[in-house]
Amino acid sequence: MKSLEIVPHHYSSVHLRVKYPVKGIDEHTFTFQKHKKQITQWATNAVNCATELHPNSTIYVSSDSNDTVGYLLEESHFAKHYIDATKHKKHPLVVKLVARDYSNENHHVAFAQNVEADGFMDVFVDITIMGMGRCVAHGVGGYGRL
Repeated sequence: MKSLEIVPHHYSSVHLRVKYPVKGIDEHTFTFQKHKKQITQWATNAVNCATELHPNSTIYVSSDSNDTVGYLLEESHFAKHYIDATKHKKHPLVVKLVARDYSNENHHVAFAQNVEADGFMDVFVDITIMGMGRCVAHGVGGYGRL
């Protein structure tokens, strides 16, 4: 959490289970590019909800799709318009998104085969970090109750 510059109860979280089987999405044949328009709308809505619940805070982002996390951190209007006031001597935008290393796709607990318990470590990290925040905004599917 130190590397993400978040302190317990001083950030909010967004979780997006975009592979949730709804509106033409099948978890087994899912691709981010195939459903990008729909997913980016869900992701934007979830971040907006978290911002309403906890304005002017950092938001931790997690998802069952690393491409979705990458989109939010690198391509979304939140990423493009965030200005670090300490670096640029300007007023910062109120939304700063952070995430753990998302280079490895999370295993899905229900569908992964032959995966040892430590193969789910990133899932446990996400749940722990989300649980230590001030609030969690869920997109479609959710992550269950924390």
